[in-house]
Amino acid sequence: MRSIRMLTRLLLPALLAGLTGCAALPDMSAYRDATLQLRSTVVAGGHAVQSGLESAAASYGAGDPTATQIKQQSDRFGSAWRARIDGADALLAYTEAVTDLARSGTQGEASARKLADALGGLATGVGVVLPAAGTVATVTDAAAFVYAHIAAARAAKSLDQALQSAQPAVDRLATVLSQDLQASLDILHAARRLQATALALKFNEEAAYLKTLARERKTLYGKDTLTPADEQRLRQIVELFEATREWREPMEQHQAELEAQYRLRIQLIHATQAAVAEWAAAHRSLAAAVRENRGVNVEALVQATQEAQELVRRLRTL
Repeated sequence: MRSIRMLTRLLLPALLAGLTGCAALPDMSAYRDATLQLRSTVVAGGHAVQSGLESAAASYGAGDPTATQIKQQSDRFGSAWRARIDGADALLAYTEAVTDLARSGTQGEASARKLADALGGLATGVGVVLPAAGTVATVTDAAAFVYAHIAAARAAKSLDQALQSAQPAVDRLATVLSQDLQASLDILHAARRLQATALALKFNEEAAYLKTLARERKTLYGKDTLTPADEQRLRQIVELFEATREWREPMEQHQAELEAQYRLRIQLIHATQAAVAEWAAAHRSLAAAVRENRGVNVEALVQATQEAQELVRRLRTL
């Protein structure tokens, strides 16, 4: 009788956990915190880029056509980036939902339905319009794909299974967000062309003069023999080249600054894309983490986010 009572005490907690769908689940707070940092970086990065574009526009002075055009690109970027922030907000909301599920210990069908709801919110936040339940609609391939995996997650019998069903949709949504980030590059390319054109026009006459001197010098050096007059002219050209430093060095410095700003902005977009990809990669380990009751490895996500944060810091110092 004593052995039966002891066996009952040992099995009863496991039996109750099976009936209620609750058991110990891993702590997902590291994943949530890393996602929060990613979201903050997206916000800060967009602000740093747009502030730089606005400063560039202001540097040309009111009424300058280039100022107006660059300001337009800045406004375009800001409008597009607000949608990127919405996407980052959706990543965070989804991660918080998963974290709450893990904290509650719920692992049964109810947890699968909650995860499916959170996945639907992620899709909407990223900008994928899902069809209404029970309707047949013409939707994008991405929407149809994500919708199918949301349905599979909702029908799952456990949180583990739901996470596995959700992963392809998470990967696809991360790709959509990354492609949207890529579209922001078009705006940065356009702004860079405007600045380069304005700089070229500003020093148009000086640059033409410099090219003339360079061509004449090349012609003289191409001769088999130089006359005393040629040698005298070469000396004059050297002096004239030296005299161009007064305007050439400021021009070259401005060119270098424009190139540095442009390069950092492009690198920031690429770094943000990499961080989003790492977020999806970290999500792939969630099902195994739930199944094996172990933590989620977010090291690569944290590193990618830190790289983006460093680029934001450098942009702010320019």
